[in-house]
Amino acid sequence: MAFGTGEDRGGARRPHRWDRAVVIGGGYAGLLAARVLSETFARVTILERDRLRPGGGPRDGVPQAHHPHGMLAHGGQLLEALFPGLRGELAALEAPVFDFGASYRTLLPTGWAPRTPLGIPLQSFSRPTLEDRLRSRVSALPGVHTLDGFHADGLVIDRTTNQARGVTGRRLSQRPTAGSLTIEADLIVDATGHASRLPRWLEKADFPRPEQLVVDTRLTYTSRLYRIPETGQRHDWLASVEAPHAPDVPRGGGILTVDGGRWIVCLIAAAGDLPPTDEAGFKEFAATLRNPDVAACVAKGTPLSRAHRYTHPGNRWTLFHKVTPWPDGLIALGDSVCTFNPVYGQGMTVAAAEATLLRSMVRQCATAGDPAGLAQRFQRRCARIVRAPWMLTTGVDPAGRACRPSMVHRIARWYVLNLLAVLPDDPAVYRRFARVQHMLGSPAGLVHPAVLLRLLRAAPRKDALRLLPGAALGPLPGPLPGPLPGE
Repeated sequence: MAFGTGEDRGGARRPHRWDRAVVIGGGYAGLLAARVLSETFARVTILERDRLRPGGGPRDGVPQAHHPHGMLAHGGQLLEALFPGLRGELAALEAPVFDFGASYRTLLPTGWAPRTPLGIPLQSFSRPTLEDRLRSRVSALPGVHTLDGFHADGLVIDRTTNQARGVTGRRLSQRPTAGSLTIEADLIVDATGHASRLPRWLEKADFPRPEQLVVDTRLTYTSRLYRIPETGQRHDWLASVEAPHAPDVPRGGGILTVDGGRWIVCLIAAAGDLPPTDEAGFKEFAATLRNPDVAACVAKGTPLSRAHRYTHPGNRWTLFHKVTPWPDGLIALGDSVCTFNPVYGQGMTVAAAEATLLRSMVRQCATAGDPAGLAQRFQRRCARIVRAPWMLTTGVDPAGRACRPSMVHRIARWYVLNLLAVLPDDPAVYRRFARVQHMLGSPAGLVHPAVLLRLLRAAPRKDALRLLPGAALGPLPGPLPGPLPGE
């Protein structure tokens, strides 16, 4: 990698700079990566398969863009640190800011969560609006360029040094054959999302194919935008959600107030059940939910879009951090590394945490003047970010690969069952749960002695051990990842 020194416009000495970075994927995670790399690299090129529309809006390659996207409180903090003033920009577009405990109605499998201010600030917006603002900010950064309509075909890796040198691909056009291009880079970031072909590219370059952990929840979403009526402005909530919990609560849904005076209404189903996309079917499905807010809003709101359906593949963690050797100069982050069940809203926050980590590590290497080994160190530390939300999500999700439950799994299942059972009636435990949910506190907070004592007191009540009649969490997915390198 090439280094240089220089001064900023004010004459102050700046860190050493690498020359060229390439980010594959111009979506949310790719924009965050480009933002942090622009501080150190002289040129950052974003390769985006989709043609970007002049007026913005959902990209063709992001079918989930039509559906609600949750930004956890910690993710909102990280975004504001990376893009100062972003929260204000979104608020100017009528993206509401509110307290999670006071204005977010949550129907758990065991009942309504307590409604009380928690000091956990959230902001809700549509995915296209967020991406448009981020893209506008990133495009204005010196040295950042976007090459849209570009299909990445593979990597150039020097096997004598295990160094990634560039990306091969072609511009998409109507011509039957288009010449292949090679874009050289000192650092390559794969931010192509859950459809990432990086495992295949590594195998093609004679690197080990990374192992994957998969918990197939297979949820299907149907979502539609509505104009909020005047009566809707009088609700005491800005979001009202019922999460499915198969097999006993196979359906769910919710309403999220987003920018522009709109609701996104989302219907969710598991086990092959498909929420309808037609008008009558959409209303009928909404009426089957335990949360009455969904059907009421569908009846009152004015449709602004057609209904869009999307089936999410579930939880999948690609264990890049275990690949040895790992090509230097190659990094993966965001959904390319781990795709979470979107019900829990972790994906965007985890990607923001990974981008923040990348920023810190690149700065350290640039200052030291030695980038060797950065990529593998990043993947290992990235795995530490992923591990806690992965274990929480897959511990709650009952679907997944069947296995004979170990004693640890049995204890975990008992714990999750009882935790869900006490949450509706215990604001103190719910406060701890919410802080962990929003990645503001360690998961260790859920095994605090006060929480354990509360669960033990509730355990003898057989009704507290049942989510609903006949409820059971089923075997937890396995195997859980073991200790990470360096631990």
